[in-house]
Amino acid sequence: MLQVGNLYAQNPFWEAKDKKLIKEIVELVDSPQALDKYFSARDTFDLGFDYHLKQGYASGGYISIRCDLYFYKGSLISYVLRPELPEKKRKRKKYLKWYNGQFEVTGDMAIKPKYYNYDIIKKPLQDYNRKWINDEQISYYMSPESGLLYGGRGGFSNNLLRNRALFIELKDKLDKEVVIQLMYSKNPASRLTAIEYYYKNPDLFIQEKEELDKWIEIIFEQSPNILTMDGCFVKEKKSKKITQQYSKINIR
Repeated sequence: MLQVGNLYAQNPFWEAKDKKLIKEIVELVDSPQALDKYFSARDTFDLGFDYHLKQGYASGGYISIRCDLYFYKGSLISYVLRPELPEKKRKRKKYLKWYNGQFEVTGDMAIKPKYYNYDIIKKPLQDYNRKWINDEQISYYMSPESGLLYGGRGGFSNNLLRNRALFIELKDKLDKEVVIQLMYSKNPASRLTAIEYYYKNPDLFIQEKEELDKWIEIIFEQSPNILTMDGCFVKEKKSKKITQQYSKINIR
């Protein structure tokens, strides 16, 4: 008698679905427009300032593949393709052959995302007219990969939100110029965290106060709402109100 557990552990139909999925992705990996059409089912995030992120998903048997597609004024400008390998290591060599060398693989057989034109997403908005601080940690925080949820803690374990944890890791690099640059991030959560820092440290920005106050109002107009955690649930709240609330508390 065939055991159900063994069927799921060695399901050849699931492997066949995965092989088909990977083959289709490999054929499209160098064609952003084709990937956009392929990942039709998606979640959409308004990043403000005419930028949008669309997250598409495609499922096989054991694995699924995600593609983050970035648009500016409706035109596709960048993507991050996130392949996946099965949990069982003995299957990974087989799957890596199907990926046909299209993705970078680490020494422990993990597969890395493929980035297309992603530097543009890590750079400040076009309105930024100061000297660009080209630091990889800062640039990463400015991108949506640092997390789109603004706030402090949340979830069942009440852990720090990813965007908050990465901001805390930046503490030794935070000065006036870095914080101002963060206000021009393409990630709306990172913009709000920078504004929060500005509210908490007004003496650092006395000369720039008038300029920054005007820019902050533009930010709130462009992104009037932000995603946050309310207990264990992701909710949308008013950006201006929640930023002012967090500017009155310290999060560790």
